[in-house]
Amino acid sequence: MASSPTALDEAPCPSLTGRAVEDASDLEQRKVALIRAHLTSVWGFLRRLGLSPEDAEDAGQEVFLTAVAKIDAILEGQEKRFLFGIAVRVASRRRRSTRSFTSRAVDLDVDTCESGAPTSEEYVERREALAMLDEALSTLNDEMRTVFILYELEELTMPEIAAVLDAPIGTVASRLRRGREQFQKATRRMQTRQP
Repeated sequence: MASSPTALDEAPCPSLTGRAVEDASDLEQRKVALIRAHLTSVWGFLRRLGLSPEDAEDAGQEVFLTAVAKIDAILEGQEKRFLFGIAVRVASRRRRSTRSFTSRAVDLDVDTCESGAPTSEEYVERREALAMLDEALSTLNDEMRTVFILYELEELTMPEIAAVLDAPIGTVASRLRRGREQFQKATRRMQTRQP
């Protein structure tokens, strides 16, 4: 007795197989979306933490490999915080192992190279401003620099920073206050050097 082919003949368990394929597809899409949405900000964050462009690229790969492996642990809407937490640890480990971040060039953001590129004068001004920012940030110790960057440049809240660093909010606030003071002193010194 020949039976006509049914959906059950095509897959051992269509509801489970279909859902597993859909889940895998959703998971892969989430991984790709995570990388696309945060690659530039993670790379910039690693640079501001003091890594060279090459080290930031390698560290960025390490950050995303770790994040992709732990994608299920990343809560919706908390991706940036999760990635920055990994980035802080990766950058810290790299700085401890190399200590080669003291003299580095500041690169422009990728989006300045698009069709609305700045004039040469704007380019020079931006490079000078970024160099001053870089120099002022280099005067902060690692802990103050990390908190300062997360709060002032990446615009994370105090509770988010505390979670990223696994530190009490009071400690984060203290590091931010001291970092701001030291940053202001450094920028004042640089401004007095200007002709």
